[in-house]
This record gives sequence, structure tokens and C-alpha cells, in this order.
Amino acid sequence: MSGITDRLRKAFARVKQTLTPEGTLMERAVTGGIWATALNVSGRIFQLLTAILLARLLTPRAFGIVAIGMLVIIGLERFSKLGLDDALIYNRDSNVDRYLDTAWVMNATRGVLLSAILFFSAPYVGSFYNEPIVTEILPVMAIGPLVLGLRNPGILYFRKDLVFHKEFVYDVSGEAAYFLAALAYALWSPTAWALVVGYLSRNVVRTFLSYVLHGYRPWPRFDLELAREMFDYGKWITGGSIANYIRNEGDDHFVGWLLASSSLGFYQMAYRLSNAPATEVTHVISSVSFPAYSEVQDDLQKLRTAFYKTVRISAFLAAPMAVGIAMVAPTFVKAVLGEQWMPMVVPMQVLAGYGMIRGFVSSYGSVWRATGHPDYLVKLQLVSIVLMAIPLYPATVEYGLTGTALVITLVYAFIMFPIDTYLAASAADADFKRLLLEFAYPLPAAALMGVTVFWTRNAVSDLPAYLSLLVLVVVGVATYATAVVALDSRINWNILHDIKDIRDML
Repeated sequence: MSGITDRLRKAFARVKQTLTPEGTLMERAVTGGIWATALNVSGRIFQLLTAILLARLLTPRAFGIVAIGMLVIIGLERFSKLGLDDALIYNRDSNVDRYLDTAWVMNATRGVLLSAILFFSAPYVGSFYNEPIVTEILPVMAIGPLVLGLRNPGILYFRKDLVFHKEFVYDVSGEAAYFLAALAYALWSPTAWALVVGYLSRNVVRTFLSYVLHGYRPWPRFDLELAREMFDYGKWITGGSIANYIRNEGDDHFVGWLLASSSLGFYQMAYRLSNAPATEVTHVISSVSFPAYSEVQDDLQKLRTAFYKTVRISAFLAAPMAVGIAMVAPTFVKAVLGEQWMPMVVPMQVLAGYGMIRGFVSSYGSVWRATGHPDYLVKLQLVSIVLMAIPLYPATVEYGLTGTALVITLVYAFIMFPIDTYLAASAADADFKRLLLEFAYPLPAAALMGVTVFWTRNAVSDLPAYLSLLVLVVVGVATYATAVVALDSRINWNILHDIKDIRDML
């Protein structure tokens, strides 16, 4: 019995050591990556459960109605983003407490202003989208920014110090609150209000937990000089946030205005599910890489080495997930969401390509910010906005949601991706051709997986949809893993060596 107890105690100690953010920068970054991955997997599970269960209870129009409200809220948040957290994470001082009261006052004031704008603009938003119910929903949703603006500013230390186990609790608890509240309300009254209740519940829980998880207690003090110092860095974050919003949500506004709220429901669901790998990879990579890069911003060789490995891992993960989503989309939608969502299949397949590229470049923003080039985020977004805006209207009129998805994907793949990669290589003093090779390495394995899954999908078409989906996932994972092992040594990829290094650090 004592032997078993000793083994359990040692196993527990090893797990604790692995998940405690201590040691070298690389060890803390890997630990942070574990927590960030766990955070995103858990968060995605809640989001997928919410989407799947509510998709069975609510109509695409209900999703589209709340999506209109969220687009307005997110737009106001992005246009007024102050970039304070990023400025303080970039700050070389390990202790930034003297800035926190000023940051809290600025965020709280912003929350009050956003809520007021949302409340009074509701009738105009409902009229613009020709959805009268938005006039009723938006004033209630206006409570969300007000509550979130009162969060404890001390939670920025979760990312600055790579303390992701606390951020895990903070974020996942919010997603769990959204899931439980929205589902409970939908079972009682299957209307768009279920999504509103979920949104407000998430913000309330996160604000409450911000004070539970961090001991700092803000006080309404404001220092103009400190505010200027933070904003001087954060202004480019604000600009990047605005440009990013226009590029990523501009097509949503366009679809909601030109087509209908139900079309917006289809489009957003297709985008959310097709870009899941990019969303996960991007969030994990950026959450961990920006603080890690910031610590080695003065050592370009270390930054460059870390950048290569980050890109390699990102491409390794994003390529198979995007290809797999494109291949299983018809089966997935039929089995999980139901027949009423089938119009989203082709746009979802097209957008999977966009998601793959987003996954590839997930660490670029971190490199630009850590090397003092946050202006790239703004300038590149503006270029892509112009390029996408020109063909968007005719493509959508001619081909509907598929046309919209094609414009977004093709412009980014053939124009913006090469430009982004060149500038990222320059910022990290990296080799442009080597970066392109890192993206190319996983493509043969992902392509083989795609062909295998496509053939398997036809072979199992007579099975129930949920069983077919299970078979396709298993076949896809097995095929990609086998192909990676076979290709790694032959094409000098070294991905298995990087995976082993990460495993050895655990």
C-alpha cells in the first residue's frame, strides 16, 4: 500500500511541477502553452456544445439576430480598444501595479460610454438591418460592456507572468456560465433571448472571478502621465483592433445587410466552425508567444529560433485540422447541427482554407508587437480591407454566401499571406524562404489525409451520419500521423524532434 501511495505522491508532484509556471523562459512558455491549450480546448468544448445544442433548439434567424447585436458590441469595443494590457505586458518592468488604477478608471469609463451608445443606438441598428427585435435586444445586451469594464486590471499578470492556470479558470468559467445559462433559457423559451442571457452571464462571472483570482484591488485614481505612456504604445493596438474588426467582421455586417439575418446565422456558424483550428492555434500561440517574445526582444537570435519553432508547430496543427474540416463538413453538419443548417456546408468548406492560413500566421502579430512594430497590424489590415471590399459585393450578389467566403479566402491566401510572411521574417531577422518551407512541409501529409477521408466518406455514406463522422475522424487522424512519421526524416522537417523536445519538458 505504501508503494502505491509513494507512486501516487510522485505522480502528483510531477503533474504539479509541470503545470506550475516556474523555471526558464522556455519551460514557462511550454507550461503556459499547456494551460493555454487546455483553456482553448475546454472553451471550445463549451462553445461547440452551446452551438450544437442551441442549433437544435433555435433557428438560424435567432442566431443571426443576436449576431447583429454582437457585431455592434464587438465593433464598439474594437474601435475603443485602448491596448492597455498589451502596453503593460510589453513594459520591461516586472511590476506594473502603479499603472493599474489608471487603467481601471480608463476601462470603467469606456464601459459606461459603450453601454450608453448601445442603449440609445438600438432603434437605428434595428432599422438598418430591418430587424425590429434588435431594438428590444440591444439595450439589454448593453449591460455586458458595463459589467466587463469593471474587471480587476490585475488579471493582466496572468499573461505577463505566463500564469495561465489562473487565466484557464477565468476564461473557462465564463464559457461554462454562457453554456449553462443559454441552454437553460433555451429549454424554457427557445428564442434569441437565450443567447442574450448567455452573453450577460459570461461577463458577470468573469468580472466576479477577476477579483477572486487576483489580489489587486483597484481604486479610482487617475494619472494623466501614466495614461499617456500606456496609450502611446496602445494606440497601434487600437488601430490594429479597428482594422482587424473591419476585415474580419466587415463581411458579417455586409451579409446581414444585403441578405438576411438567417443568412448571417448560416455564415457566422460556418465561419466559427471552419476557423476553429485557426482560432485555437492563434489564441494559444499569441497568448504564450507575445509575453515570451517580449522577454527576449533584445536577443534577436533567441527570438528568431523561437519564431521558427512556433511557426513549425502552428503549421503542423493548422493544416490537418483545416483540411479535415473541409472534408467532413457535409457529414458533420448533417449529423450534429441538423438538416436546417445544410446551406452552410459549401461556405464552411471554403472558409476552412482561410482558417488554415490564419493558423499558419498565428504568431506574426506577437513578433511585430514584441519587436516594436505594432503599426504593421494596422497597415496590413487596411490593405486587406481595401482588396476585399472591391470584389465583395458582386461576388456575394452572384454566388451568395459562397461568393463572400471565396473573396475572403482568396485575397488573404494569394496577396496578404506573402506580404505578412515577408514582414514577419524581416522583424525577426528570419529567412523568408525558410518560413515558406515551414508552411509547405505539412501540406503533403494533410493532402493525403484529405484524399483518404474523401474516399472514406463515399465508402461509408450508407452509415448513420454520426457513425460516419466518427469513422472519418479516426481515419483522418491515423492517416495524418502515419504520413507525418513517414515524411519527417525524408524532407528535413524535424517536427518530431520539436514534439519530443516539448514532451521532455513536461
